Amino acid sequence: MASEQTRRHGGFFLVPAGFLIGLGAGILLGYMWSGMLIGLGGGFLASIGKRGWADTYHDTSVRPHSTGGPRWFLPLIGLYIITAGIAIIWIPRDVWQNIAAVFLVLIGIWFIVRGYSQGT
Repeated sequence: MASEQTRRHGGFFLVPAGFLIGLGAGILLGYMWSGMLIGLGGGFLASIGKRGWADTYHDTSVRPHSTGGPRWFLPLIGLYIITAGIAIIWIPRDVWQNIAAVFLVLIGIWFIVRGYSQGT
């Protein structure tokens, strides 16, 4: 039963774990929000690596609605969140807010294109 649950849920328990670890480390270092974002993004990336890219994202028995192709959205979100956490510390506010806005617009456009291309 435990292996069935692990197979079904993959490594997504690492997302809240990364969030909490990053939050704690951020509080200790004096950068709570940045630590939280970096930990959350690390959790997304770690959840991909737990079972391996091919096993988790090509196995249609895990996700019956899966197309079988590689899922790059979670690693992209993870990298974006880590970058945002680092940007809060190192990049001037005006610059990283504009970069974040452009990225969010592109993600929105991607959702629209993907929705129309899949016929939903």
